[in-house]
Amino acid sequence: MDTTYKHYDIRLSIDSRLEQVRVLSGALHGIGKELQLSDDKLGQLELMMVEAVNNVIEHAYELQAGNDVRVRVEYSPQAVHLIISDSGHTMPDELHSEAREMPNPEDLPEGGWGMGLIHLLADSIHYIRDAKGNHLHVSKQLD
Repeated sequence: MDTTYKHYDIRLSIDSRLEQVRVLSGALHGIGKELQLSDDKLGQLELMMVEAVNNVIEHAYELQAGNDVRVRVEYSPQAVHLIISDSGHTMPDELHSEAREMPNPEDLPEGGWGMGLIHLLADSIHYIRDAKGNHLHVSKQLD
Protein backbone atom coordinates (compact mmCIF):
# COMPACT_ATOMS: atom_id res chain seq x y z
CA MET A 1 0.00 0.00 0.00
CA ASP A 2 1.47 3.36 -1.01
CA THR A 3 0.66 5.93 1.70
CA THR A 4 3.01 8.65 0.44
CA TYR A 5 0.26 11.16 -0.40
CA LYS A 6 -2.51 9.88 1.86
CA HIS A 7 -3.71 11.47 5.07
CA TYR A 8 -6.08 9.75 7.48
CA ASP A 9 -8.30 10.89 10.32
CA ILE A 10 -9.67 7.87 12.21
CA ARG A 11 -11.88 8.18 15.29
CA LEU A 12 -12.38 5.48 17.90
CA SER A 13 -14.40 5.47 21.11
CA ILE A 14 -14.76 3.10 24.06
CA ASP A 15 -16.64 3.06 27.33
CA SER A 16 -14.50 3.92 30.36
CA ARG A 17 -13.77 0.30 31.33
CA LEU A 18 -10.19 -0.97 31.56
CA GLU A 19 -11.04 -4.20 29.74
CA GLN A 20 -11.95 -2.18 26.63
CA VAL A 21 -8.46 -0.67 26.34
CA ARG A 22 -7.32 -3.90 24.68
CA VAL A 23 -9.87 -3.27 21.90
CA LEU A 24 -8.35 0.17 21.25
CA SER A 25 -4.87 -1.30 21.23
CA GLY A 26 -5.93 -3.92 18.68
CA ALA A 27 -7.58 -1.26 16.51
CA LEU A 28 -4.48 0.94 16.57
CA HIS A 29 -2.29 -2.06 15.79
CA GLY A 30 -4.46 -2.86 12.75
CA ILE A 31 -4.40 0.76 11.60
CA GLY A 32 -0.61 0.89 11.97
CA LYS A 33 -0.11 -2.31 10.00
CA GLU A 34 -2.41 -1.05 7.22
CA LEU A 35 -0.38 2.18 7.07
CA GLN A 36 2.85 0.16 7.05
CA LEU A 37 4.28 1.74 10.19
CA SER A 38 7.45 0.12 11.49
CA ASP A 39 6.99 -2.27 14.41
CA ASP A 40 9.08 0.07 16.56
CA LYS A 41 6.97 3.19 15.84
CA LEU A 42 3.73 1.22 16.13
CA GLY A 43 4.80 -0.26 19.46
CA GLN A 44 5.62 3.19 20.81
CA LEU A 45 2.26 4.59 19.63
CA GLU A 46 0.36 1.69 21.19
CA LEU A 47 2.19 2.08 24.49
CA MET A 48 1.55 5.84 24.60
CA MET A 49 -2.14 5.38 23.78
CA VAL A 50 -2.65 2.59 26.32
CA GLU A 51 -0.95 4.59 29.08
CA ALA A 52 -2.99 7.71 28.28
CA VAL A 53 -6.32 5.86 28.06
CA ASN A 54 -5.62 3.93 31.27
CA ASN A 55 -4.91 7.26 32.99
CA VAL A 56 -8.22 8.67 31.73
CA ILE A 57 -10.17 5.68 33.03
CA GLU A 58 -8.35 5.48 36.35
CA HIS A 59 -8.01 9.16 37.18
CA ALA A 60 -10.28 11.35 35.06
CA TYR A 61 -13.22 8.94 35.47
CA GLU A 62 -12.13 7.27 38.74
CA LEU A 63 -12.81 3.79 37.29
CA GLN A 64 -16.48 4.63 36.70
CA ALA A 65 -17.92 2.95 33.60
CA GLY A 66 -20.42 4.72 31.36
CA ASN A 67 -18.17 7.53 30.12
CA ASP A 68 -16.70 8.04 26.65
CA VAL A 69 -12.99 7.82 26.01
CA ARG A 70 -12.25 9.00 22.48
CA VAL A 71 -9.09 8.44 20.49
CA ARG A 72 -8.46 10.22 17.22
CA VAL A 73 -5.65 8.95 15.01
CA GLU A 74 -4.37 11.44 12.46
CA TYR A 75 -1.84 10.10 9.99
CA SER A 76 0.34 11.85 7.45
CA PRO A 77 3.54 10.52 5.89
CA GLN A 78 5.51 12.69 8.34
CA ALA A 79 3.82 11.87 11.67
CA VAL A 80 1.07 10.13 13.58
CA HIS A 81 -0.93 12.22 16.03
CA LEU A 82 -3.06 10.69 18.77
CA ILE A 83 -5.68 12.84 20.45
CA ILE A 84 -7.12 11.23 23.57
CA SER A 85 -10.25 13.04 24.78
CA ASP A 86 -12.53 12.69 27.78
CA SER A 87 -14.92 14.75 29.89
CA GLY A 88 -13.58 13.67 33.29
CA HIS A 89 -11.45 15.43 35.88
CA THR A 90 -8.77 17.86 34.69
CA MET A 91 -5.22 16.49 34.44
CA PRO A 92 -2.88 17.93 37.09
CA ASP A 93 -0.44 20.49 35.66
CA GLU A 94 2.66 18.59 36.77
CA LEU A 95 1.67 15.60 34.60
CA HIS A 96 1.52 17.43 31.29
CA SER A 97 4.41 19.83 31.66
CA GLU A 98 7.03 19.93 28.92
CA ALA A 99 9.47 17.69 30.82
CA ARG A 100 11.36 15.35 28.46
CA GLU A 101 12.84 12.96 31.01
CA MET A 102 11.41 10.48 33.49
CA PRO A 103 10.57 12.45 36.63
CA ASN A 104 11.74 11.49 40.10
CA PRO A 105 9.26 8.86 41.40
CA GLU A 106 9.07 10.58 44.78
CA ASP A 107 7.84 13.78 43.09
CA LEU A 108 5.03 12.10 41.15
CA PRO A 109 1.40 11.97 42.18
CA GLU A 110 -0.16 8.50 41.96
CA GLY A 111 -0.40 7.61 38.27
CA GLY A 112 2.49 9.82 37.13
CA TRP A 113 4.66 7.00 35.73
CA GLY A 114 2.44 6.56 32.68
CA MET A 115 2.75 10.22 31.72
CA GLY A 116 6.50 10.08 32.32
CA LEU A 117 6.71 7.19 29.87
CA ILE A 118 4.57 9.07 27.34
CA HIS A 119 6.89 12.07 27.63
CA LEU A 120 9.89 9.85 26.90
CA LEU A 121 8.32 8.26 23.80
CA ALA A 122 6.46 11.19 22.24
CA ASP A 123 8.01 13.78 19.98
CA SER A 124 5.47 16.32 21.20
CA ILE A 125 2.75 16.50 23.83
CA HIS A 126 0.09 19.15 24.23
CA TYR A 127 -2.81 19.15 26.70
CA ILE A 128 -5.83 21.40 26.66
CA ARG A 129 -9.01 21.59 28.68
CA ASP A 130 -11.94 23.27 26.95
CA ALA A 131 -15.75 23.27 27.12
CA LYS A 132 -15.80 19.77 25.56
CA GLY A 133 -13.35 18.28 28.07
CA ASN A 134 -9.72 17.17 28.22
CA HIS A 135 -7.64 16.62 25.09
CA LEU A 136 -4.16 15.11 25.20
CA HIS A 137 -2.34 15.49 21.86
CA VAL A 138 0.60 13.11 21.45
CA SER A 139 2.70 13.04 18.27
CA LYS A 140 5.30 10.67 16.86
CA GLN A 141 7.43 11.65 13.88
CA LEU A 142 7.84 8.97 11.21
CA ASP A 143 10.95 10.19 9.40
